[in-house]
Amino acid sequence: MKVALLFPGQGAQYVGMGKELYNYYTNTKEIFDKAANLLDWDVKEVCFEDQNAIINQTRYTQAALFTTNYGIYEALKAEGIRPDAVLGFSLGEYDAIAASGVLGFEETLKLVDQRASFMEECANEYPGGMSAVIGMNTDKIYEICQQVSESLGSSVTVANDNCEGQVTIAGTKEALESASKALKEAGARRVLPLKVSGAFHSPLMEAASKRLEETIQNLNFKAPQIPIVSNVTAQFMTEEEVKNNIPLQVIKGVRFRESVLYLLEQGFDTFIEVGPKCTLSNLVKKISSDVVVYNVENIETLKMTIEKVGGMRA
Repeated sequence: MKVALLFPGQGAQYVGMGKELYNYYTNTKEIFDKAANLLDWDVKEVCFEDQNAIINQTRYTQAALFTTNYGIYEALKAEGIRPDAVLGFSLGEYDAIAASGVLGFEETLKLVDQRASFMEECANEYPGGMSAVIGMNTDKIYEICQQVSESLGSSVTVANDNCEGQVTIAGTKEALESASKALKEAGARRVLPLKVSGAFHSPLMEAASKRLEETIQNLNFKAPQIPIVSNVTAQFMTEEEVKNNIPLQVIKGVRFRESVLYLLEQGFDTFIEVGPKCTLSNLVKKISSDVVVYNVENIETLKMTIEKVGGMRA
C-alpha cells in the first residue's frame, strides 16, 4: 500500500470544523492553540462558533482552514498513520508544505495569513470572478479560454483542473461572460458562475504573487521529509521548487487531475483526504475507480480510516 494525503482548499470550510478532534486529541488542541496565539484574530472562535459570520471571507477562511486541516493531520499522526506523499489543493498545498517539513507549522501559518490578505487586496483592486465548466474536455476549455483572451485582450484561464468534465475558469467579468457563451456553443453541458470574491489562480492575482515572492525570501526552506506534489507542475518538488512555486501558485491553475494521475503512475493506491467535507475524495473517485479513498474530518471518519488503513499497513 502507498498512501497519499490530500488537503482541501477554500470552499471546504464550515462552522464547527475541527472542534470534535480538538476536544479529543492533545496534538490537535495544541495546533489550534498555537494558531490562536500567532494570529491577531480568534481562529478557534471562527472555526468552532463563527458568531460574526466571517468564516467565508478569504481573509479568515485560509488560516482557519489551514489550521483545521493541520490539526486533523496531527490526529492522524497520533494514531500512527504515516503518508508516503502529500498533495494539497490550492490553500491545502500549504498544509502539504508544513506536513512535508519544508516549513514549520508556525511560519507556514503566518505565510497563509499574509497570502489571504494579499489575495483579498488583489481581488478588490483587480475585480474578476470564476465559473465552473461541466461536461467538456479540458484541452478544449484551455483552447477556448486562450482564444477569448486573445480576441478581447482581457484574461480568462483555467484555474482548477479538478477531473475530466469538471473544470473551473477565472478571469475578468467581460472575459468570463464571453468564454461562457463560447463554451456553451462548443458543447459544454453547463457553465456556472461561482460565489467567490476574485479571479483566483489567474493572472489577475499578479500583485499578490509579487508580494508573496518578497515575503518568502527570508524563510528557511528545508528538504521535504515526505514527497510533496506541486499544484503548478503536478510532480514532486524539491525545497527550491516549493519556494519558486509559492508565488506562481496564485497565478497558475491547480492541476489536481494531473497530480492524482502522477501519483497513480508512482504506484499510489490509497488516498486520505485530511480536512472538512469530502470534495477531493469524490474527485479522486472520478479520476480513478481502482483506488481506495477515505476522508477524515471528525472522530467517526478518523476511527473508520484508522481501522481500514492501519489494519492494511500492519
